[in-house]
Amino acid sequence: MRRLRIAAVALTCGVLMSACGGGADPGFHPAGPVAASAEGSAEAVRTPGVETIIVAPELRVEVEWPSGLEPRQIAMLRAFGDNYVGQWRAVTSGGSDDSYLSGVEDEAGRDAYTWVRSFLRVKRSAEGVAKLYSLRVASVSGRGAEVDACVDESGLRVVDRSGDPLTEQPMWTKPPKAVYFQAAGLRRGGDSQWRITLFRHAAYPDERAKECVR
Repeated sequence: MRRLRIAAVALTCGVLMSACGGGADPGFHPAGPVAASAEGSAEAVRTPGVETIIVAPELRVEVEWPSGLEPRQIAMLRAFGDNYVGQWRAVTSGGSDDSYLSGVEDEAGRDAYTWVRSFLRVKRSAEGVAKLYSLRVASVSGRGAEVDACVDESGLRVVDRSGDPLTEQPMWTKPPKAVYFQAAGLRRGGDSQWRITLFRHAAYPDERAKECVR
């Protein structure tokens, strides 16, 4: 999700200490997670290693899930994926679906809300295909964790209120900027749910972003 971007990318739990520290107040910034099942009119179509989530008739997210995960790791990655999908669902629904807010806290919540509003305020939406891949749990410390992922939004197009693609598409839809590295700090709440508290990214020509180019 190409929302507000933080210039510096957090690569370890030591850097994301506000999210990873067991007792520290978590920091926050928005990025994107994956849905384990469809909500509302969405449908989930599973193929080996890949989950295709129909966010709206005109937009879908393809998630490449790694194998050999422990239940706790699956929950962390799902939290990341769910929020990514949820923010696009908020955009394509014109803001009527705000369930994404339940998966973010602190700065991540504010950033996610601001990103969604940046579309709704000017009556814009999106269509096409976004991809999440190379997902991994980078580190775990107490109630905190860091999840890393690659995001490819080159298959997306911004559309106007009539559903027509804008003549001049934003730079984030075009390679190489459309492919970037995303890190998210998560915290496990008292209800045992993992929520995103902090987002960091690395855009091209950063080396981490280059690693995401296929």
